[in-house]
Amino acid sequence: MTHDSRQAEDDLAFMRALVADRGSDTHSFGIIYMSAGVLYGLQCLLNGALLGGAIPTSTPAWILIGVLPTVVFLGVVFYERWRTRGTDAGAGTTSRALKAAFVGGAIANMIVALIIGWVAYERRDWSIWFLFPVVVCAFQGAIWFTVATLRRRAWQGATAICWLASAVALGLLIDYTAAYLVTLGIAFFACMALPGYIMVRSPAQTQATA
Repeated sequence: MTHDSRQAEDDLAFMRALVADRGSDTHSFGIIYMSAGVLYGLQCLLNGALLGGAIPTSTPAWILIGVLPTVVFLGVVFYERWRTRGTDAGAGTTSRALKAAFVGGAIANMIVALIIGWVAYERRDWSIWFLFPVVVCAFQGAIWFTVATLRRRAWQGATAICWLASAVALGLLIDYTAAYLVTLGIAFFACMALPGYIMVRSPAQTQATA
């Protein structure tokens, strides 16, 4: 009986830790995630506009659109890491598990990028590179499905569906470059910038209603 009671207490403690959502990492990650969605979403839309002829094509324009978003994004990442140094990074079991999922997804993305990039280089066919965003969207969909399963929030489930639907759409548009880029840009705004904004706003709302 004592063993059963202790097991029940352990299970209850685990469930409390599982739903815990503390720490400044959610707000900081939301800023980084939202920034990535806005910057790379704009990059894809501008590239689509260049290919579609809506913007006059020039070498400086290609370079600026190709390089500037990454420079700004890295600046946001470094600033947020510096700003949140030494603060609580989230003590809940779910917080640590989800952080591990996103980090693991990022590592998988880098490996896939190297593989697809190498194959595209070897075959001198850069259309192969268009498979990489498809894989990224699928990975993000899987990660957000995990988030939604653990957190049980509707917007997280919608984010997972949005990422997976984007992967399918991009796969169908690989041969239509301009449409592909515009679709990817919209996906960044809908699946990355918007969820990031929600994460940025959520801690403030929680604190205001506490």
